Amino acid sequence: MNRVLVIGLDGATFDVIHLLAEQGRLPNLMRLMEKGVWGELRSTMPPITPTAWTSFFTGKNPGKHGIYDFQELDPLTYQFRPVRADRHEEKTVWQLLTEAGLTSVVIDVPFTYPPTPIEGIMITGYGTPRTSGTVCSYPANLANMLPENLRDEVRVALPDCRFDRSRAFVEEWRAVMNGRSRLLRHLLQNYPWHFFMTVFTITDNMAHVFWTYVEPTHPNYHKPEAAEFREAFYGAYEQCDQLVGEMLELVDSDTAVLIMSDHGFGSVRPRQYIFQRLLDGGYLRYQNKGKWHFGRDWLIKTAVRTYNQFPILRETVKRLRPRQQNRLKQTLRHSGLLPSGELLDPARSRIIPSNYGLQMWVNDNGRFAHGLVSPAQRESLLTDLTSYLLADRDKITNSPIISAVYRSEDLYQGPASIYGPDLVIDYANFYQPQHPAKTLNPFLEGGHTPNGIFIGYGKPFQQGQLTQAHLIDLAPTILHLLAQPIPPDMDGHVLAEALQPDYLTQHPVRIGDKPAHWAEGKRPLSSASFTPEEEADFKNQLKQLGYL
Repeated sequence: MNRVLVIGLDGATFDVIHLLAEQGRLPNLMRLMEKGVWGELRSTMPPITPTAWTSFFTGKNPGKHGIYDFQELDPLTYQFRPVRADRHEEKTVWQLLTEAGLTSVVIDVPFTYPPTPIEGIMITGYGTPRTSGTVCSYPANLANMLPENLRDEVRVALPDCRFDRSRAFVEEWRAVMNGRSRLLRHLLQNYPWHFFMTVFTITDNMAHVFWTYVEPTHPNYHKPEAAEFREAFYGAYEQCDQLVGEMLELVDSDTAVLIMSDHGFGSVRPRQYIFQRLLDGGYLRYQNKGKWHFGRDWLIKTAVRTYNQFPILRETVKRLRPRQQNRLKQTLRHSGLLPSGELLDPARSRIIPSNYGLQMWVNDNGRFAHGLVSPAQRESLLTDLTSYLLADRDKITNSPIISAVYRSEDLYQGPASIYGPDLVIDYANFYQPQHPAKTLNPFLEGGHTPNGIFIGYGKPFQQGQLTQAHLIDLAPTILHLLAQPIPPDMDGHVLAEALQPDYLTQHPVRIGDKPAHWAEGKRPLSSASFTPEEEADFKNQLKQLGYL
């Protein structure tokens, strides 16, 4: 039987790959593209890590799997609570392969914690708490099954240092990748498998931190340290390319190879505050718990403008220790200068935005404990808010800040749609929504874009460029390459246009009769949760990349 090897380059973009490949710096990826099929891979909307990866490994849209963000909105408390991978009821690729008696090795795929029992082994990826006693592998005793020099590799593949623009951050990531190289090569050679997948998160993390040195129009591009950190970022792609080459040497010619990313990456301008826009329009209100209420909006705008205009102030804040930054944030929140979820006034707010401003919920009285929007008012509210947001213009260029506002039904289909947002915001180029509190994290200046990457290499694949590929198409394509039927409830389709005509003739696509769903009915809101210690660590991971 043929085998399938999938290598994820988290957040990778062809903008960088083409640039480096033309310089001869990515020989392995270049070879795969020349001899295989490649093209952009459309991500979810919005292209958020847990939503995108869950859509990838289930082959379904969020309206079925119900994962819309790192956190979900509690309709009783109006707080956003972290979610785990077992919040959804859809079967993953490796669970379907387990039912078929096939063996999988799944290493470092984001948003897979807690590990699930499969025929094979698993080490969970980004989103796994790094707390004492947390089990990140299946089987739980996986470390004991490995050679002694590899047992420490049964852990979350992330640096232990602070995520900032420093040499320490670069060196720790390189060390993480070196350790993963040893582990992956050992498993490829010594563990039987039909499906093998790993994800390199370094490309995403380094982009979040160093993208300002990559974008020529950004002031940081010309700073003294720019050349060093720009090369560090490019070096992350080169290190991934080298490991791709090492892994390819260990598989035979009957192995189909897929290189992919969950989303792309690009420049953002984190200066448009969607929270302030909602406040100005009367859609959002905060409780009067602060000491300074008169002129609070003016104070917020003045503080933000001052912070953004003076590099010395930004550098000073950047050098604060994490505890000092948190103390400053708390002081501003309690003074009323920084709105926060804790200060939201649900009794006066018609719209509830997500922490990152990409999604919005109508505070309707059918779902929320303090809902004040009736069913009769819902449609007019959504119409008015959409027009209000689309009318926003950049004060300098007069160009739109928001390119599109989607209704939930435009993007999501399935029983879990009721848990999703009512509106999804698609921001125009170079803009990113941001909570005012985020001005205290000056590191996140590169952001996700919906155009990821796909490369297919091996006997089943054609040569040339592919168009119209979507992230949810990869799960059914993987199943087909392993001679498995496609569950009828998958939203993705087999990428037939990427495959050789002769291969399709000899291996026609089969649609099965069993849906890839664990249970019928609505999912309970609190079916799975972190311990307090795990939740604290998970939130810290989000803060490191600027999500909180």
